[in-house]
Amino acid sequence: MALHGREAELKELGELVDGPEDRSGVVLRGEAGIGKSALVAETAAAASVAGLRVLRTAGAEAERNLAYAGLHRLLHPVRAGVAELPAPQRDALRTALGLADVGEPSAYLVGLAALTLLAEEAAAKPLLLVAEDVHWLDRESADVLAFVARRIETEPIVLVATLREGTPSPLLDAGLAPMVLDRLGADEAADLLDAVAPHLAPAVRTRLLTEAAGHPLALTELPLGLADFDGLDPVLPLTERLERTFTARVTGLPAATRMALLVAALNETTALAETLVATAWVLRTDTVEPEIFTPAVEARLVELSAGAVTFRHPLMRSAIPAAATPAERRRAHLALVEALRDQPDRRAWHQAAATAGPDEIVAGELDRAAERARYRGGAGAAIAALEQAARLSEQPGHRTERLLKAAELAVESGRRETAERLVRAANPVGKQHRATASRLLSEFEDGVREDPARVAELAVTAEAVAAEGETAAALRILWSAAMRCFWTEPGGAARKALLDVADRLPVADDDPRVVAVTAYVAPFERGDLVLRRLKKLAGETGADPEVDRYLGSAALQVGAFDLAARFSAAAAPGLRAQGRLGLLPRALAVQAWSRVRLG
Repeated sequence: MALHGREAELKELGELVDGPEDRSGVVLRGEAGIGKSALVAETAAAASVAGLRVLRTAGAEAERNLAYAGLHRLLHPVRAGVAELPAPQRDALRTALGLADVGEPSAYLVGLAALTLLAEEAAAKPLLLVAEDVHWLDRESADVLAFVARRIETEPIVLVATLREGTPSPLLDAGLAPMVLDRLGADEAADLLDAVAPHLAPAVRTRLLTEAAGHPLALTELPLGLADFDGLDPVLPLTERLERTFTARVTGLPAATRMALLVAALNETTALAETLVATAWVLRTDTVEPEIFTPAVEARLVELSAGAVTFRHPLMRSAIPAAATPAERRRAHLALVEALRDQPDRRAWHQAAATAGPDEIVAGELDRAAERARYRGGAGAAIAALEQAARLSEQPGHRTERLLKAAELAVESGRRETAERLVRAANPVGKQHRATASRLLSEFEDGVREDPARVAELAVTAEAVAAEGETAAALRILWSAAMRCFWTEPGGAARKALLDVADRLPVADDDPRVVAVTAYVAPFERGDLVLRRLKKLAGETGADPEVDRYLGSAALQVGAFDLAARFSAAAAPGLRAQGRLGLLPRALAVQAWSRVRLG
């Protein structure tokens, strides 16, 4: 895959490979995962094409205390040439590489031997030396590489090293040209994400771009863990590679600091006071001071400012919980439950995260959080809350109802795949639930592809559901059937059956849902009646965008274009604000059609 946003760096590294005798090399610096290895891989490939031989080494954390381990990896392919070195150099290098034991080798002689060996090899074929993660190289190998780097300027040898930003290394003072890698710009980041994950849902794509913040490794690795991610959970799923990348600096911190970091990572806000209160609870102490974060600040993991604790990279917020044990995460969530007693929505989510099995009380809290989210315009958050509530439901019927309610919101939000997934997960059994599931799966196309006989079947289903006292559910089914009457002709008997069920429902004659059903099913036979009721309801626009949408559609069916424009114009802002993007285009279409008719 082509690199995105690194054209200037690739050009400079390409020039380095083309003329290795002109410069000694480059040290690429940047944060973990910024793309240093990708640039090195491109450079190595270009070097091979240009006729250079590539020798590699890389620092490994497990080998930091093994002297000359990195040098052994670099020189192993050319070890046969060691025998041709002058005796002092040969003995020193063989001892350093563990091939002989003739006393402690002189660091100077080891460096000189490595330089001589590499120069002899380069005389036959120019060399590219690659040293990755030099911050993890053993100190002896790093010193030898620095020694070599200072002396290869006139040799057909070039050295490319990678170093994590903010870490020391002898190579920083070895005369290598610095190349600092920044994060990708917005356009480059979007291009990279689209290249590795071209079919992300818009909301997930936007969230991922925000969280990754131009970080190339995050952009390429995060999509691999997004199979079940809906873009709403405060903690992004991480691949094992990202988890290793972003938690390496956490393991050496004091236990209390690690726990404070975990609480801060699970807290949705950066509020320092909340995190300190919750941390005190989990550590079973009266108070915790901000100084608990000092080791994390020194490790460049977080920053403290006026009342806030902020992770230096957004992905640390996901990496830290991923590396914690389930018991640690549960304690941290329970601590936040205690700290957020005056914030029911956030508290409900932490209660859910700390609950392993069914719990109807917590499920009910999530139900209420979903309702509040819906009316704040957070249809997506409401769906997620209902899914969590379903997971915690003690009764199968409650679980099914919550999943179908979430599916209904997904339909209204225009999320077809989510709606279909939720309906399948609901596994409806009862007559009403099966009818609801069937209706939801066909609402994206209003049953256009169905047999017109389906309308009569829906009338029978609506009547049966109404007989069980489920009036609201019966009206939903009637509305779904009425929409089908616009696209297909089900016949007079089917239309009459729908009207009969609607007439017998225990609701007011001017109920907006009944008015809309009547307008679609019998626009000619009952057009005058629908018009009178619409005029009566016209003074109540703006109270409920869904009601206004029903009435706008009803007005359009009976030719009341002025009323249709009025109702649909009132519906659109509310539907847009609530994120109900499956319903909004319908209201806008009614509004546009009506205004065209009105000139």
